[in-house]
Amino acid sequence: MSDYTKVKSAYVMDAKSGQTLYQNHADRQLPIASLSKMMTLYLTTQAIKHHQLHWNDKVPVDHQLVKMSKSYSLGSFKIKHSDQYTVKDLYQAALIASSNSAAIALGKAVTGGDNAKFIAMMNHQAKVWGIDAHFVSSSGLDNTDLKSYGYRLDGTPAKAQNMVSAKAISIVAQHLIKAFPQITKWSTKPNAKLNGQTLVNANSMLKPGFYYRASNHLTGLKTGYTETAGLCLTVTYWRHGRELIATILGSKSTFSAMNGLITHLDKTVKSKSMTETPQKYRIHGHQVTADPAEAHTQVWYRIGQDPKKIKITNRLTATELPVKKGQQLTTTTFNNTGLPTATTQTGTAAKTVRKPVAKQGNTSGTNWFSRLFAGIGKTFSQVF
Repeated sequence: MSDYTKVKSAYVMDAKSGQTLYQNHADRQLPIASLSKMMTLYLTTQAIKHHQLHWNDKVPVDHQLVKMSKSYSLGSFKIKHSDQYTVKDLYQAALIASSNSAAIALGKAVTGGDNAKFIAMMNHQAKVWGIDAHFVSSSGLDNTDLKSYGYRLDGTPAKAQNMVSAKAISIVAQHLIKAFPQITKWSTKPNAKLNGQTLVNANSMLKPGFYYRASNHLTGLKTGYTETAGLCLTVTYWRHGRELIATILGSKSTFSAMNGLITHLDKTVKSKSMTETPQKYRIHGHQVTADPAEAHTQVWYRIGQDPKKIKITNRLTATELPVKKGQQLTTTTFNNTGLPTATTQTGTAAKTVRKPVAKQGNTSGTNWFSRLFAGIGKTFSQVF
């Protein structure tokens, strides 16, 4: 079995709580190749959820992307001028077959045809989440490949590529599967038929792949490879009723390394069920109540630690009124686990608490999209 430590970077987290189970240079920014497509699929999913796109919308694919799709090295799904493709078609092609042309076409569909604006959206979303990521491509291709098809962003270095940490892309995966849980029905497919072609999934950990193990309970998620990035992989799998996300970057034997990492965790960590209750805080003299992300959660700990000593602590992070129902109020840490304490778990406001002069804006539907566009101004300028 391959040594799971002989990789450039690795990270494993609980998809629900965000608790870190394992990290190896997890904050180091590295090329991630087609793992980048998870951010593209997340933003496409959000556009669908907010009715900016629909699954059955027809998506235009320009001549250069058609040409790219037929490239021996860059194409995994041949796009034909004579065919029409829906958002769903291209989403599946980008996810299952890792089609570069499909990913770029989806990004342009989200922004009305503006590739540069979509990449600015990717960078803005990363900034909102506070993750270590910088994107120049919606597909994961670097500029040495993109320039031949007119998709190198103006002002970016000749060899620029997406630079993202293993922890950061795992958090992208966390948001993706939360926004679209059904994605695993597609990401578990070793192949699928689309417009008379077969989409082939490169993930050999899926049945009947060479590295498949039934005991893994794997549900996807995304593979990636370029010469500079090496082999990259993010998987989702289940343990003790919890969905876990594991990422390996820069390995020569990613699938065997991932099997080794999963086995290592099976032997070294366990989980304990714990209960959280709502907590009350005061902000500028007003009482606010934070509901826990999970009333009953599973906390992971290293074997050998005393589970009775595990404590959950919450820290108030909201400092201003008004607060809206569902808004993040606290951050959670798990202590005395023998594992890193930080998580992405948060407590949220149980109800809206206003200050007398505060006037709430409409946050529904289309406004999500317009607010996202409004927020990319600085990010857009910083991409170049």
